[in-house]
Amino acid sequence: MILALALLASVHGSLDFIEDDYPKALAVARAQHKPVFVDFWATWCHSCLSMQRFVLADPGMKPVANDVVWLAIETETEKNKPVVEKYPLDGWPTFLLIDPANEKILGRFLGSGSVQEIRGFVEDGVRAMHGASNDPAWIAQREGDAARNQGDFRGAAGAYGRAVSLSQADDPQRPERLNLYMAALRRLQDRATCVRTGVAEARGMPATAVGADFMAALFDCAEHDPKARELAMGRLREILDAKDAALAADDRSDALANLSEMYDATSRHEKAAAAMRERAAVLEKAAAAAPDATMASTFDAHRTETYLYLKEPQKAEQLLAEREKQMPGDYNPPARLARVYFEEKKLPEAEAAVGRALDEMPKSQRRVGILELKRKILAAEGKPTAGVLREQLDTLRTLPSTQRKPKQEAELEQKLAAAQKE
Repeated sequence: MILALALLASVHGSLDFIEDDYPKALAVARAQHKPVFVDFWATWCHSCLSMQRFVLADPGMKPVANDVVWLAIETETEKNKPVVEKYPLDGWPTFLLIDPANEKILGRFLGSGSVQEIRGFVEDGVRAMHGASNDPAWIAQREGDAARNQGDFRGAAGAYGRAVSLSQADDPQRPERLNLYMAALRRLQDRATCVRTGVAEARGMPATAVGADFMAALFDCAEHDPKARELAMGRLREILDAKDAALAADDRSDALANLSEMYDATSRHEKAAAAMRERAAVLEKAAAAAPDATMASTFDAHRTETYLYLKEPQKAEQLLAEREKQMPGDYNPPARLARVYFEEKKLPEAEAAVGRALDEMPKSQRRVGILELKRKILAAEGKPTAGVLREQLDTLRTLPSTQRKPKQEAELEQKLAAAQKE
């Protein structure tokens, strides 16, 4: 974790981030009468690392460098448990703007964005905090953010829907409001409204990560609407092909993975494989251009997934074995390597790698998943799994309340009871 903090401190460019200290950031923000910009991130989150290393570190962020107090919250760190519980997340990364006077959310940005989108998000939040914004769309968005924070997804969907309808067509925040609206609709499983909104708005979405995410949401909602799915796939391909697309390598990689899944879901495997080969080329080029191993590792998760999909596990094995040597103390390379070995049925090597990863990991949501991988490895070797299941349960019960999953805990309890009888 010390390594992770050191790496984070080195990649934020001109932005002066406070690391993992919400009370300090609040105090500074109150003294300076500025909003707090919070970057909720995790070391395993490739999009988080891409945003930190290529967007937040971009010189284009300098105009707003002094407009907010910048705070990075690593969501797996035990000391950050209270703030993670206070502001529930729908995904990583999540960016919040918070009014330090009352700790209410001024704005929520989910997922990746371009420099222009994040800079505009900050500028609008600053105006809102200082009362310079009487924009009804922004007020409705704040209502949606507050409802989401309380777990009221119906209220959030209603408010985000109003924010969209009240937004001017050229409002730079309108696309992100649409994504927030779609996310709330998906949580409500309101597929009809999700599809109707998606079809109406798809052609107007920008050639950015926000636009690409919108097409993925539309495709997901349109499970029983072939025409809407075709629209989502076609628009996503158009975004990828746009000459002026504001897509970082990680954004393009995400979009290609989504496109590949869409093709596979509609029985077009040759196109799916072609999209993944295109993805591999994008990632390899970005990694080769990175100035050091740390920056190149931004793309390791996607490269691993891609090589496994293309049935080229040896490439993933070579990449991750070398990365583990380059980045000792980082659990991600051995965790990914364990998965590759498991796929290759190299079970002793997989067990050793997953053990090295767990030795470096905190008690976190990610640890639960890596323990599940260890359970599968041990089961494949014919070894007892009760101890791993018990540790999974213990880890789950220490997570922030917003990350607890009663259904998952119940399933693990059943598996543990069965394993103890064996």
